[in-house]
Amino acid sequence: MEFAALTPAAPSAPNLGMANGLLAIYALTLCGLAFFALHRIKILWLYYRHCRRPPVEPPPWTGPRPQVCVQCPIFNEPLVIEALLEKVTALRWPAERLEIQILDDSTDQTRELVEQWLRLHPEAAARCVHLHRRNRQGYKAGALAAGMKCSAAEFFAVFDADFRPEPDFLEKLVPYFADPRVGVVQARWEFSNRTASLLTRCQGIFLDAHFIVEQAARFSGDLFFNFNGTAGMWRRTALEEAGGWRADTVTEDLDASYRAQLQGWKFVYLDRYVVPSELPENLTAFKSQQRRWTKGGMQVARKLLRTVLASNLPARVKREAFCHLSIGFVHPLLVLFSFLFVPCLYFFGARPPQGIWMWLNPLWIVAIGGSTVTLYFTGQYFRQRRWLEGCAWMIGAPFVLAFGLAMSVTGCVAALEGLLTKGGEFVRTPKGGNAASVGGLVGRLRSRTLFAVIMVIEVALGLCMFGGAVYFGGNEMNYYIAAILLVKAAGFLGLAAMSAPDLLPRMGGLRA
Repeated sequence: MEFAALTPAAPSAPNLGMANGLLAIYALTLCGLAFFALHRIKILWLYYRHCRRPPVEPPPWTGPRPQVCVQCPIFNEPLVIEALLEKVTALRWPAERLEIQILDDSTDQTRELVEQWLRLHPEAAARCVHLHRRNRQGYKAGALAAGMKCSAAEFFAVFDADFRPEPDFLEKLVPYFADPRVGVVQARWEFSNRTASLLTRCQGIFLDAHFIVEQAARFSGDLFFNFNGTAGMWRRTALEEAGGWRADTVTEDLDASYRAQLQGWKFVYLDRYVVPSELPENLTAFKSQQRRWTKGGMQVARKLLRTVLASNLPARVKREAFCHLSIGFVHPLLVLFSFLFVPCLYFFGARPPQGIWMWLNPLWIVAIGGSTVTLYFTGQYFRQRRWLEGCAWMIGAPFVLAFGLAMSVTGCVAALEGLLTKGGEFVRTPKGGNAASVGGLVGRLRSRTLFAVIMVIEVALGLCMFGGAVYFGGNEMNYYIAAILLVKAAGFLGLAAMSAPDLLPRMGGLRA
């Protein structure tokens, strides 16, 4: 990035201190982002090693097949519940050793739909238990814990309402528990609607980086990784020794995973076995999902990171656990970077960088962006081993990165919530494609206010970037800088515009 080409008037003496202060904060922000960029490079190296190894095969299973309970925690899922029931009742396993629990906290017609489906399919209903709670105490964690108390099964599989397991799911995963040290086996998520819209395509790219690269890299490196809340199986003993399901964070899966691994249980990740699921097709639903994941991750960091670092675990495990649990800090750093970017471009033009700054500033920005692009590219290529698809994605990489940068506002708010609060409501992500309603996500005053504040910040950052693009493209004739700022502005303003339809009518109702 050619900062030396910018030549606005030099700042006056009173403004020199402000310029130095801004540049110092900017430097610290880049250092923080560079730390997480180095971690991404480490993950990519671990994944490279993983790809050179043969797939992990389960040990031979001896003795009779174990008792398995399939748990399906649901809350107001009328659009997808019947497809879920069809899939979980088609799982191949001896009927006398399989129990299917429909853990239903619904307050709408979902309960009636479940009962109707079970009446129409009596053979499948013989293996199902419909457990309806009149309150959502503990939310998903509470439902799973209540279900465990009603079952004597040795193993528990969990499926959210939008997941569609194949009939061989149990046959593929259960054999890995022949190793008595294994507490969890997790399958990889795939997304049946990833091509439904530009939003779902972006989500697919972001999530593939986690499920294809990060999870496999951590597993292959014998590092802590997490059960993803669904499409996986638990050994009952492992969960009970870890303290069971708890609702003091909004990511009960991450919390239980770390507690179990601290007890010495081994987790297995099957990156070559996938379970189809659904991506949110509404931006507010996607924001709500990302908010919960980031908030919960920070809550788990507050709760367990000190215990992990004080344990007798190997140093490499502790380092990765620190990076994994503290990843939420990247969102405040990105928001700070966005606020400082244009002012610092101006001051760098007034005082061209010299010495180490001349090399580190552009180098850091390239390293941070480059490591992210490489992570996403790797996920896209190794999903189907298609170079053409991966290279085609590279053309749109700047816009995907701009979208991710704009999402950092939601992540920043969630990270602060996670640092300052304990537990909280488990906000369900609406499922059912375009027909899914997001009214419940923004129906209450607190939720409306929060999402509206996020949208206002996105607009402010977008206008700041756009103003910078106009200035540097017009006054300084630096079209390279202007183009970068325009792409970033498009990310923030586009995200805000996509969020507005869910918020503005309700905001208008408040004014009335």
